[in-house]
Amino acid sequence: MEVKILKNEANELSFELVGADQALPNMIVDRLNKDKSVEFAACKLAHPLLANPVVYVRTRQGKALDAIVSCIKELKDEVDSFKGKFEQLTR
Repeated sequence: MEVKILKNEANELSFELVGADQALPNMIVDRLNKDKSVEFAACKLAHPLLANPVVYVRTRQGKALDAIVSCIKELKDEVDSFKGKFEQLTR
């Protein structure tokens, strides 16, 4: 998967996830919308077969990039925790 930054300003950022479906972008957007510093987060997919998802983020305070990086770290930690619990169940 490739990430293309489309817009990068202090409180606004948009990026395209080349080759991705909507699962990961929707997880990111859902988590970002729970962040009080985020004013707006959304994912757009122009066509399910022909287009790549684009994520838009605008923050009330702080940098949009920082909010995204923090969100991705939280998601990674959550997946790692789930993986560990699942592996314990299958031993």
